[in-house]
Amino acid sequence: MNDNYPNPWDFSNADKNLISNDGQFRIEFGNLNEIGMGAPLGGQCFLVTNTNDKVLLSQWCGGPIVWEVKGNKVALPVWTRKFLKGTVQQITIEDLNTRTLTTYSQTFRVLDLRTFDDNNISGYDSPVYNTKTLNLDISKMNIAK
Repeated sequence: MNDNYPNPWDFSNADKNLISNDGQFRIEFGNLNEIGMGAPLGGQCFLVTNTNDKVLLSQWCGGPIVWEVKGNKVALPVWTRKFLKGTVQQITIEDLNTRTLTTYSQTFRVLDLRTFDDNNISGYDSPVYNTKTLNLDISKMNIAK
C-alpha cells in the first residue's frame, strides 16, 4: 500500500489539507467505506463554508482531495461505475467563485492527487499497482456530460 499520508486508503476529516488556503471553506466526508475488500475509501463529500453551510458535492467521492494553489478550486476524485469498465474514478472540480462542479471524461483506476496549480493537476493513477504518474492540464481535458 502507499506509505504517503493521506492516500486513497487512509484519509480523514481531521486532515489539514481539507481546509482551503484562505480558511473560508473545507471539505467534509460522510461515512467512508472501502469500495471493496482492501480497496480505497469512498463516501459522500460536502463543501462546508465558514458560516457552516453544507453543500453535497458527490455521493461517492474518494480522497485525498487537493486545493488549487490560489484556493478558489478543489479537485475531487469521484467514484463512478462505467459499463464495461467497472468502478473507476474521474476528476471533478468545484469552482468556489462560480459554485459550479465540472467532471472530466477521462477515467482512472485509483487517483492519488498531490498538487493543483492553475489548470495543472499532478499525482498518481493506481499508486499500488502499475503506477502511472499524472501531469494533467484540465483546460485540455474533455468535460463529461
